[in-house]
Amino acid sequence: MNQRQRKRLSLQIFTVVTLTWLILCYLTWIGNGCKAYMPFISDFDLYQPGDFIFSFGTFLSSITVIWVMFELQMHNREELIQDDAKIIWHLLNHCAIVPGIIAAHSCYLVGQTPWNVDGYMHGSYAFDIFYKGIYWCVLVNIVTIRIHWNSSSLRTILTARLVPSLIAIIGLWQMIAAQSKVWTEGFDWDTWNSSSHNMLEFCTSSVYPILNYAAMWEYFLVLGIVFTVFSFMLDLRPVDNNELLSEEE
Repeated sequence: MNQRQRKRLSLQIFTVVTLTWLILCYLTWIGNGCKAYMPFISDFDLYQPGDFIFSFGTFLSSITVIWVMFELQMHNREELIQDDAKIIWHLLNHCAIVPGIIAAHSCYLVGQTPWNVDGYMHGSYAFDIFYKGIYWCVLVNIVTIRIHWNSSSLRTILTARLVPSLIAIIGLWQMIAAQSKVWTEGFDWDTWNSSSHNMLEFCTSSVYPILNYAAMWEYFLVLGIVFTVFSFMLDLRPVDNNELLSEEE
């Protein structure tokens, strides 16, 4: 297996692992008789078997995303060296790995910290994933422009990377905007946390319908980040002999 194939494999494993546990968690949520529209992703951690799938899935995602971050950082570094890019571009590329690693670490921790047990820390870890994930998306889009500036594939690759990144940013904005209408300074967090102890009452009711709307945008946010990562499959697609010859010319 060459380096390009290994990098593609890391992307494929991360994407499949993350999408699989998200889908399985949602199916078990529905299987428990809960409302289809719309649980927060963290709600899957409240009841079995979603609890186990969520915790194990976030653990696997955290490991695979660290693998992906280093593979992509090295790929961009090689491309920048080949293009004889200035030091500022290398610094941006190196900087991108920092929020990526923080997000990966928080992904593991959020799976070990249900919100009804420690809501403050759970929220802190979750927003580390969201904010740091978006920081990473912004930085890699900037580096992408430099790497592919003189390439005929710039528009295709940038579109595939920028669109999910924008979806993630809009998702975060809309989610926070909706949450802020319910989770105000006077909100009774103790009552909210204890309400999850009655599974059927909690997961079938919509005491705050606007939170369903916020949860919907959380999926856009997370999937936007995941597909920004997956867009690097375009950078790592197999290069045929004709393309190699044209680049040499």
